Amino acid sequence: MKHAAFAVNGPETSDCSLCPNACRIAEGHRGRCRGRGRKNGNLVVHNYGVIVSAHMDPIEKKPLYHFYPGRSILSVGSYGCNLSCRFCQNCEISQHEVNGEFIPPQKLAQSASTIPENLGVAFTYNEPGISYEYILESAPLIHNLGLKVVLVTNGYLSDAPWRNLCGCTDAMNIDLKGFTDEFYANICGGKLAPVLKNIQSAHEAGVHLELTNLIVPELNDDPGYFEEMITWIASLSTEIPLHLSRYFPHYKENAPPTSPELLEDFRVRAARKLKNVFIGNVSPTEANNSCCPDCGQIWVERHGYSVHIKSPGTTCTCGRRKSVHGI
Repeated sequence: MKHAAFAVNGPETSDCSLCPNACRIAEGHRGRCRGRGRKNGNLVVHNYGVIVSAHMDPIEKKPLYHFYPGRSILSVGSYGCNLSCRFCQNCEISQHEVNGEFIPPQKLAQSASTIPENLGVAFTYNEPGISYEYILESAPLIHNLGLKVVLVTNGYLSDAPWRNLCGCTDAMNIDLKGFTDEFYANICGGKLAPVLKNIQSAHEAGVHLELTNLIVPELNDDPGYFEEMITWIASLSTEIPLHLSRYFPHYKENAPPTSPELLEDFRVRAARKLKNVFIGNVSPTEANNSCCPDCGQIWVERHGYSVHIKSPGTTCTCGRRKSVHGI
């Protein structure tokens, strides 16, 4: 297995500065993310190029609704995560070391280019940010073959590496897990502020940005904090698509599944300030169509992952420029 080495920062312990956890890692040990550790005096990436899961997915499954709707994308993931969310829906690979196949960047890009109608490569399933070096090396190769690079991420990285990823990524879905410091600290093992800063950085960098909020009963379903979150998102742009996702019990969290009624109530609240609000992990609903905020014309009609482009082109018949890329 190939390891990417970092400069050593001391004779007994080394700081990993990739994310706000700032782990001090002793020789032979790993950081909280499980993917990064210290070996022979160097910080190394143990999960570099180790692909645990690879599938062709609809781009809507990321979820990205306004980025080349109806297309499929090669989706790959490794193991590990720098957060430890109590409700993690992918804990089997995010919270454990898992064996996988080593796929170097050149092979990943080449494989993606041989798949007919493939949009590109989505780094997803576990937290891709901890595979920072692998993505930086893979992205130019993917772009050189005319393909797109997508990240599905918790947005929990330090400023410099995050900005570097923004510079080589076409689209991101960032999981905004809640809107209080207490929630991030007690439920996710992280901090809210770096995530907000990175969402803003991605938006300012021109990355196509969509957000997901998994709503867990009694944990992050307070209407007041939710309203604050919506106001903050709208201050960046009212065009940013927001996906409100239904939670199901998993990992260490046993709260009952989110009720569809709560999701719909929050969708209505969010739609007062945001133009594109969708509901995930529920039965198909008309609310998941992409429509013109001005005239109501349906641009993209969705029934689950079945997608119909109703109005192709970059401009609506009413004259409004569409916020959907690739139709």
